[in-house]
Amino acid sequence: MRIPIIKVKDGGYEHIVGTNSHDVLYIDERSGGIQYLNMQCHEGTKKFGAEQTMQFVGKPMEEYDVLGPEIKFVTVEELIEIAVKYMKESTENKRRLHEMAKVYLEEKEKCQKQLENDNVWDSSGALPF
Repeated sequence: MRIPIIKVKDGGYEHIVGTNSHDVLYIDERSGGIQYLNMQCHEGTKKFGAEQTMQFVGKPMEEYDVLGPEIKFVTVEELIEIAVKYMKESTENKRRLHEMAKVYLEEKEKCQKQLENDNVWDSSGALPF
């Protein structure tokens, strides 16, 4: 059995549909074709105005170049490899974000102590009167 790997692109950012919790695929009642929609920003592959915000990604079909890009199919084994790759990338991104947050909080604490030592009290933007 082969499974389709459907990718969309928004500018330079490309991702596999389904790796974001806001991803939706639906059947366009008018054309009968599949469309992509990001439920968070309500942008997708369907063209409503003069500009299409997202597009499907694929390689042109050599023998049927008039049909547009071809959706890639993978085996179950290949799908697992892709899932492991995305899981590792996601884990590394979370680790980096966590480290950056730790640095930020440490620096914030240093700044707060410096203000306290100088008797400068943070009014959090509120006027003192």
